Amino acid sequence: MGDPLRIAPPAGLLFRGCPGAPGAPRRRAPRIAPDRRIETLESVAAASARFETSPSDARFIDVRNVRLAFGARPVFDALSCSFAKGGVHLLLGGSGTGKSTLLRMIGGLQRPDSGEIVVAGHDLATLSERALGDIRKGIGMLFQNGALLDSMTVLENVGLPLREHTKIGRPEIRERVARVLGEVGLDGVEGLLPRELSGGMLRRVAFARAIVMEPEILLCDEPFSGLDPLNVSRIEDLLMKLNRELGLTVVVTSHHMASSLRMADQLILLRHGGCIAGTPEQLAANDDPEVMEFLGEDGRAYLARLHELRDRRGS
Repeated sequence: MGDPLRIAPPAGLLFRGCPGAPGAPRRRAPRIAPDRRIETLESVAAASARFETSPSDARFIDVRNVRLAFGARPVFDALSCSFAKGGVHLLLGGSGTGKSTLLRMIGGLQRPDSGEIVVAGHDLATLSERALGDIRKGIGMLFQNGALLDSMTVLENVGLPLREHTKIGRPEIRERVARVLGEVGLDGVEGLLPRELSGGMLRRVAFARAIVMEPEILLCDEPFSGLDPLNVSRIEDLLMKLNRELGLTVVVTSHHMASSLRMADQLILLRHGGCIAGTPEQLAANDDPEVMEFLGEDGRAYLARLHELRDRRGS
């Protein structure tokens, strides 16, 4: 497969498997797995150093002074936030604050009324549909409804991006699809149709399709919705593995606070057309009533305990 971003190679995305793609893993703190509380909390406290980024990487995805309204309903009013390359970023906020809409903007599926959405140096608002299509080849997207095609089997659904955007043969497609399905806990379902799957299985099939191209950016809209605790843990671990081993930049919308706190390098709380952003610890230290309410008592207690363990190790 050739480099899909020909429009500006020096600033463009380089994807896994493409010529020149950077493959070196980066260091980051290990995640906290569910139900392994004190031991894993202490291990995270011991690994307080976060990954390092250059100034340009710190604004790998840059949302600048964005305004958007749907009819008479404003969604964003001068929204500005940035997403570091190789980070895990959690979008939080109440219903209607624009979490899914912001994901669609980053994916080039929704244009702002004004402002800029810059991805790897490309201002998406200035690109043609064809150029946007090239950008999207390097972005994996998991939609809330899964967006699977009812007439296709699981193998055909997950393999669709490979068939459309690569020249690899059917045996390799089948092999790669089987591998990613195994990673999300779905062995042996390749021949089933979407209607033969449960809601949680549909979500995991959609996740497999989002990662099958090994993108550099992964956008996930409520990836834990409808999953039981075991599969929440499985998807969380897989997201962190992709992030840790491939340097994948992950942007997730979620109402699952426990996973958000375990995973996030940055939390972005959307509200009143704008946002407040920071590390989980920074937001926990914020005395804004809305921030405190959103984190909840459990979230604040968890972060306070993590901070205490880090201080103890540093003393």
